[in-house]
Amino acid sequence: MLCGANTIEEIQLDESTISRLHAAPGKVVIAVTGGGSTAVARLLAVPGASGTLIEATVPYDVDALADYLGGSPDQACSGKTARALAMVAFQRARRFEQNGQPLFGIGCTAALVTDRARRGGDRCYVAVQSLTETREYSLTLSREGRDRSSQESMCADLILAAIATAFALGSIEPVLMASETLSCIFETADPAWQELFSGRLALTNHSVPGPALIFPGAFNPLHDGHREMVRVAEQMTGDKALLEISTFNVDKPPLDYVDMRLRERGLHAEFPFTFTNAPTFVEKSELFPGATFMVGSDTLERIGQPRYYHGSLELRDKALEALAGNRVRFLVFGRLTDDTFKGLDDLEIPPVLRKMSAGVPESGFRVDISSTGIRKDRA
Repeated sequence: MLCGANTIEEIQLDESTISRLHAAPGKVVIAVTGGGSTAVARLLAVPGASGTLIEATVPYDVDALADYLGGSPDQACSGKTARALAMVAFQRARRFEQNGQPLFGIGCTAALVTDRARRGGDRCYVAVQSLTETREYSLTLSREGRDRSSQESMCADLILAAIATAFALGSIEPVLMASETLSCIFETADPAWQELFSGRLALTNHSVPGPALIFPGAFNPLHDGHREMVRVAEQMTGDKALLEISTFNVDKPPLDYVDMRLRERGLHAEFPFTFTNAPTFVEKSELFPGATFMVGSDTLERIGQPRYYHGSLELRDKALEALAGNRVRFLVFGRLTDDTFKGLDDLEIPPVLRKMSAGVPESGFRVDISSTGIRKDRA
């Protein structure tokens, strides 16, 4: 069965199955980066598609993909990127549909037969996101006996099979060649995560009362630089640090439930942490008024740049005014940027932001490692 379908009924990917999809409770938003896009045409070719499809998007260009996700992914074709597409699609489904039907975001990225050189084999990733679960299907594709059209058809089949499974219509196993493989991972959301994504919770950990020491980050992965920052900050402030991981971020694709479970396991109960839906520091300051935020100098510099406020100085200044009104402070750690170590004193930032900030000297902290660098080394 396709990743634990709830029924063993075998069904075929024909027009009658698509008609059943259209009649079943549930609606989807689909985002594909190219490969698998014919699944949309197959849905639309059968009468009643408005019963299934809310919207379909093809962010094919690399800049279009980054814009759709809210940030550039580490890899264009990966399970993580498919899951991020599915999460954005799910959020869009929630915006457009208010009638109580089950909603799903579908994401697909694929690397198919091409006329140019590229790394890696031919493959397709399909992800399904709902309020309760994240699923990711990984399909390796053969070049022996399959041309571009055949591979495309397989990706479309996988998308339609994933939707049928999500709608509990039955079990569909795409017919694979001997050298091809299909695998699946899934993660069920904790109740608090569902409350967070439904908007009924602002954060998942309410155990830190009043002003606190907050360390925002992705922690993908947690490393010794993070650990040393916590040690130094706790020593300087006398407070215990709470790690804050926003499920949606500025300049980064969103998290899904697989990501969240990996972050949870990666912290190994080393530090208290919370998930939030607070991508900007204004939103974080509203959750943690009076807090001290631990940030790298590169992050503080971005807070003061108008380009993060649609290029508007007025919006930037209003945001900084809101931060000051919420009485937050920034404890700033130097970072190696473009082969230059920059601390607070090296930054050109608005005076109001500088007034809210205190710097950690290079003699007190310098660890030139990053999560991004670690992920690249592992790739």
